[in-house]
Amino acid sequence: MNKLIYEVPIEQIPARRGQGLIVRACEPAALITALADADPECLVGVRLLSLAADSEPLNAWAPGLPVDLVMTDPGAEFPLLYRHTDLLDHHPVRVIVPVQPGFAKAVKVAVSLHFAVCLEPGQPEPVLIEELIEVMAFYLRQPTVAQPVEFFHSTLLGFYHDDPVPLWAVLDADPQCLRYVTDDGAESLPGRLAGIEPTVAADADLGAWIEQLLATTEECRSCEFRASCGGYFKWPRHDYACGGVKRLFGLLREAAAELRRDLDSAPV
Repeated sequence: MNKLIYEVPIEQIPARRGQGLIVRACEPAALITALADADPECLVGVRLLSLAADSEPLNAWAPGLPVDLVMTDPGAEFPLLYRHTDLLDHHPVRVIVPVQPGFAKAVKVAVSLHFAVCLEPGQPEPVLIEELIEVMAFYLRQPTVAQPVEFFHSTLLGFYHDDPVPLWAVLDADPQCLRYVTDDGAESLPGRLAGIEPTVAADADLGAWIEQLLATTEECRSCEFRASCGGYFKWPRHDYACGGVKRLFGLLREAAAELRRDLDSAPV
């Protein structure tokens, strides 16, 4: 059976000793205090839930530990990213950006500051599909971009190598290995799968989850992008119209083919 990783609030750390943990908190100083006696081998990463907080205490603490900066309102919060750039001296830092109107500005600022980006696309409406395409073009064509923007990065590589990675794995929502723990200690599947009762064997891999639960609609089974998506965009609403996201996947597949042609024709 795969060893599970639990995303927990700092209050739940004592109840989860010996387990792989991603710990979330609003205040960095409180995070350090709560983890003072934690096993560093079990600590997978931390998530800072307030960009308004002072992250200076984290700068030289636990060098190499991944840090996520979690946005809730990217259109308003993007100026706050500037105060966290010193984290990059000692940590790999990723900005979690929900796909909401105006999120493109947050992505561009984050990348310009050398933060990696992970988008939370949800089930985007048509106007957000257009903004996603704008951000994808920025990621693909802007020569100054040096950090990955997920899910574009892994999906592009999946098409390039003909080895697709389902979005559940790319976007930290893999039910095979991740669990979310609420402030009061209740445990659930991650992200959009919260509240779902698993009907998959405890030792099943992600492929089994996709086949048996996550991508079982007729549209998913016949979709040319099923291996890359894994049914991700059919949750939580199974009636979500996937035309826009299929367009996104198609553009990434074309970009991968273009990249392959360019590399094949380059001089040795």
